[in-house]
Amino acid sequence: MAETFLLEILTPQGQLLSQEVDEMTAPGLEGEFGVLSGHAPYLTILKAGELIYTSGGKKGYIAVRKGYAEVGPEKVTILADVAEGLEDMDRGSCLLYTS
Repeated sequence: MAETFLLEILTPQGQLLSQEVDEMTAPGLEGEFGVLSGHAPYLTILKAGELIYTSGGKKGYIAVRKGYAEVGPEKVTILADVAEGLEDMDRGSCLLYTS
């Protein structure tokens, strides 16, 4: 079994991320959840918050407003209405708290 899985983050504007990652945590409607390679498949709703992933020992941060996560053993697909990487955020924006 591979130690990594593919993380894809998609928005109506296009693909934000497609990368092999070691782990990921995301803000689920019922609480934060984590995923490692080989995870049992499920589908869940996302709420506004911070998605954190680790790849090669480096952490990445993505702000998501709301959407869905489809988790599988080798791939996680995030469908978000709005998502932004930390480096792309405007200091004055309130992405997470606007409707």
